[in-house]
Amino acid sequence: MRDRLCGRTRRPVAILLCVAAGLTLPGRPASCTPLEFIPVGDPLETELRVLDLLDPAPLGDRVRLPHLHSRPLTRFEIEGAGAGAPDPPLIQRISLVRLERALARDAMPRFAPAAGLRSTPRLIARDGGDGARLEVSAGIEGRGEIDEHASRFGTGSGMHARIGASFDRWLAFAHLVAGRVDGARTFADPIVPGSDLIVHTEESYIAYASPSERWGAQLGRGRWHWGPGEESSLTLSRTSPAITGLATHARLDALRLDWTALSATLGAAAGEQLAAHRLEWQACSALRLGVTELARYHAPGWQPLYLAGVIPYVLVQRLEVQDERDSTAALRNNVLVACDAAWRMRPGTRVYGECLIDDLHARTGRIPNKLAWQLGWEGAGLVGGTRVSWGTEYTRVSRFVYTSYFGRAYEAQGQPLGFLTGPDARRVRVRGAWDLSPAWQIAAHAIQTDRGENNLEEPFVPGAPRVPSLSFEGVVERTRDGALGLRCWPASGVDLTLSGGYRWIENAAHVRAVHDHGPNGSLEVRLMR
Repeated sequence: MRDRLCGRTRRPVAILLCVAAGLTLPGRPASCTPLEFIPVGDPLETELRVLDLLDPAPLGDRVRLPHLHSRPLTRFEIEGAGAGAPDPPLIQRISLVRLERALARDAMPRFAPAAGLRSTPRLIARDGGDGARLEVSAGIEGRGEIDEHASRFGTGSGMHARIGASFDRWLAFAHLVAGRVDGARTFADPIVPGSDLIVHTEESYIAYASPSERWGAQLGRGRWHWGPGEESSLTLSRTSPAITGLATHARLDALRLDWTALSATLGAAAGEQLAAHRLEWQACSALRLGVTELARYHAPGWQPLYLAGVIPYVLVQRLEVQDERDSTAALRNNVLVACDAAWRMRPGTRVYGECLIDDLHARTGRIPNKLAWQLGWEGAGLVGGTRVSWGTEYTRVSRFVYTSYFGRAYEAQGQPLGFLTGPDARRVRVRGAWDLSPAWQIAAHAIQTDRGENNLEEPFVPGAPRVPSLSFEGVVERTRDGALGLRCWPASGVDLTLSGGYRWIENAAHVRAVHDHGPNGSLEVRLMR
């Protein structure tokens, strides 16, 4: 009924501001490895998305826009000719300033700090020569929320430290958080007894990138986002919990074709594994196409045929059963397939969509089809010397999607790996942003979410009475949210957003005629050195 909470606190906004005061002290300029990944959900991804909406011709080789729908991206993948290239039109310049000051902060080869590119320096930066570097960045990040019921910190709010050590084309990276984490007391000893304050990480890995920068690998814990969805996608989404896995990526420049494969463990003790692979093809400058296949299977570790990522997963089970004909039940997998497309109809306007098939039963009506789809329309333009961007996204997830009656659900830590609502839901989101300059933005959104009573723990069991999967189960809970925010982003390491809104909930917790409504507010802080 509410967003995920991490516990109550009396004055979260005041605490965030007090801790922030010591993070704006001057320091020496830093240098950083370009091998570092841009975290899924980082604000820079929004700027890349806006640039991909617009006419790419004025950009030249200033930045690159690679596999935007198969994230995360490494920093070197977006590096182009650098800040010395001619200035593009204003509508693109706002995003370029935000991107280039972040790259200048890392002193990437073609992005030496320039006038107007303000950045907070890294806390520690040491170059040992011969490609060996050590970088440490520290600060605070978090979200303080308040409504008529309580005030609270969002998950992950607290002190953050990012440590990276690179050797030639190798990178070891750790993002450590000392702060509040949802349900921390259920899996860790808190720093303060009775609280959810712990030391935690959701992004730590070792990675390698080839000298040609055409292939690489990443092993560790993190998030992946596959698909064109802005808020959340249908297969692997930035709104899912962090998972532990091995990802490999290769690019064929001549065809503008990217291949990504992921093997992850969702439950080590239970032997629950995930395999996923994806092809993304930029058929032309205006058109991106993608196809994704995922498989959930049971094994003590990653199995070779899944790990390779080159065989369709619908065939892997057949090959394994061929080797062990009496092990069909143990080797049974649950496969999802999705395809997506994004088309820039003209500079400043794009439509996109994604369709997911969990189960499709054309031969019998006894088993319901499990489907999900997403449609989006977004754009950007100039209004009186300022930039306006907007988007509308509609998502429908039928009953039983992501579930499995034989234990192969697409979930981690009780949350869906794909779309944030899980099954039996419909969501419409409208957003808009008014960029007055690279430092100031006014943003607003309106969301309506309808959710039936079906959830990840309620799969369809063969033999049960058939139900129409596109109808909602039980009492539908309807939530409507609206918010308006003011954002100040004057430098790459300083990002503050203050927002206020209102929320209406009908049939709260699926109880008919029980309603809840009231105002809410939040403060988001990102202050890093």
